[in-house]
Amino acid sequence: MAPNFHVRSVSLPSGSHPLAASVEKQLCKLRGSQETSTSTSSSSAICHKLDGLKKLYECVDDLLQLNECQQHLSDESLEETLNGSIRILDVCDISRDVLSKLKECVQELESSLRRRIGGDNEVVDAYMTSRKKISKIVYKSLKTLKRSEIKSVDSNKDSTIKLLKESEEVSLSVFESLLSLVSQPKNNNGWSSVSKLFKPKRISCKSLLMQSEDLNSNIQELEQNLERLYRRLVKTRVTLLNILNN
Repeated sequence: MAPNFHVRSVSLPSGSHPLAASVEKQLCKLRGSQETSTSTSSSSAICHKLDGLKKLYECVDDLLQLNECQQHLSDESLEETLNGSIRILDVCDISRDVLSKLKECVQELESSLRRRIGGDNEVVDAYMTSRKKISKIVYKSLKTLKRSEIKSVDSNKDSTIKLLKESEEVSLSVFESLLSLVSQPKNNNGWSSVSKLFKPKRISCKSLLMQSEDLNSNIQELEQNLERLYRRLVKTRVTLLNILNN
């Protein structure tokens, strides 16, 4: 599923600070990865984007530490940026919860396969029931994301404000890609091990177990990248709050 967020390019004024250029460089990398994304994006590709977001917000945090940057941030723009940071943290938290539920679901499948509780079809049916519940959560989250409206930035505003808005836009786009990956396993080559779970009569219990273990490994990798990003997002929000309160 291709991301629906339109991410605009920011033209930095000549003589802008190197830290602002670093933010723009990270934004360009993320925009490029999003533009080349397709419905067959793999979990490793999403992990790369999550790591890119973490690097982006490391640069954003460094930029926000500059006195000249803080002087250009009005209370109004800070409040708007803080609202944006809450949106990003909320979506990140939802994504963490979805992956946690999916991992639990897959681990239950593995446990049942190892103990051979019930027939293979019964085991997979139980897995599919849990997956449908998770998919409902994901679809609801995706609808919320698509309804999120990010106000366009006045071209006359400071470049720092534009960069912060761009960062919010690309972040929501990456999270949409992540949730889309989780919600459409049947159509995703990156999670081919999941697609075979939908054809229990064509796969042995041993093979099913091996593939579910592979899926669990992919989920853990996504979780680790998401957790690192979440901690970075929290730090950036703290920085914004400190600026507002000073």
